[in-house]
Amino acid sequence: MNVFFYVNGVPRLIMACAIADEYYPNCRKYLILLHQFGYEYDAVLPAVRDKFVAILDLRIGTRKYSDVYQFVNTYLNPYLSLRRFFTGKSEVVLFDISSPVQKFIVRHNKALGNAVKVYAESLAIDRIFAPSKRNGLLPRIGRRLFARAFAYQHDYDVLHVHIKGIYQDSPHIGKLKPITDLYRSESFAHYARLLTAHLPMDELVDYDTIFFGQPLSNFDDIMSRDDEERMLHDILGERKTLILPHPNEILGEDNKYTRFKHARVFRSGIPNELLLLRLRPKVTMTYFSTIGINYAVANAESMNYFYPIDAPRLQMLQRYARHLPNITVDQRFVPR
Repeated sequence: MNVFFYVNGVPRLIMACAIADEYYPNCRKYLILLHQFGYEYDAVLPAVRDKFVAILDLRIGTRKYSDVYQFVNTYLNPYLSLRRFFTGKSEVVLFDISSPVQKFIVRHNKALGNAVKVYAESLAIDRIFAPSKRNGLLPRIGRRLFARAFAYQHDYDVLHVHIKGIYQDSPHIGKLKPITDLYRSESFAHYARLLTAHLPMDELVDYDTIFFGQPLSNFDDIMSRDDEERMLHDILGERKTLILPHPNEILGEDNKYTRFKHARVFRSGIPNELLLLRLRPKVTMTYFSTIGINYAVANAESMNYFYPIDAPRLQMLQRYARHLPNITVDQRFVPR
C-alpha cells in the first residue's frame, strides 16, 4: 500500500516520520513538503529523506489565507502537480484541514477511494469545531453559497486530537481518536536521540523552567514590541529560564529577550518537541503554544502555565485545563 504525507512545518515532518514507523512500517511512503512561512527543513530532512520513495516540494508564497485566496484556490486552482502525485488504493495523512490545498487533498483522495487521516496536534484545530463567526449579511451569504471554500472539510476518515472529551458535543465525535500515544512512542524517542546528539544537552538540563516563545510583535504583528516586553517581564521576572523561540520569531542582537539576564535563548534548528523529550523540564510556560499542550499531555508530572492574550484562546485553554490537572491558565493579559 502507498501512504502519502502532507507536511506543513518541521515538527510535523518528525510526526510524519514517527507515524510512518509506528503505523506503516511495510508501506511505500511519499512526502509532500510545504515550503511556506520560512519553514526550514534542512536540519531534519537529510536524516529522514531515505524513508520516502519520492518527495514533492510544494511552494506557496502567501502568509495569510484571505477570503479571496480561499475562494480562488478552492474553485479555480486545479493543483495539477498534486493530482499527478496521488494514486488510488492508498492512505493519506494530514496535520490540518483548513487551507485550500488541504481541503483539495481531502476531496481528491476521497474521490479516488483513499482513506484520509488527520493528526491535528495544533491548537488551531479548535477552529474546525467552532469556526469564527462573521458579522454582516454578505459574508454570511457568501460563506453559505461557497461552503466548499469557507467551511471545513469533514470528509476525513479519522481525526486524531489531543483530548477527545473536549469535543463531546461535536457531530464528528465518532471520527475522533486520541493522539497522545505517538509522543510516547519509541519512534519519537529515536528521532529525539538522533537529532539532539550534537547539541549541548548537559548545559540545557540545568534549567527547570522552559518558556516557549511566540512571534507576537515581530512576525504576526499582534501587538507592539513594548507591550510584548511588558508581558514577558511579568511572566519571566528573574527566573532562571530556558527560552525556546518559535521558528517565526525574528531575533537579532537587539531582541526582546536580551533584558532577561537569568534566561538563555536557545535555537537548535530542530523541533522543540524533541528537545523536551530529552530535557523533561518540571515547568513550562507559554502564551498559547501547541507545544505546551503536547508536553502537558505526555508528562503528567509537569506543571504547565499558559498566558492567553484574547478571549477565544482563553476559552480554548480553559477547556483543556478542565481535562488536564497539570495546566494552569492565567487570565491577566486578556483584555476585559
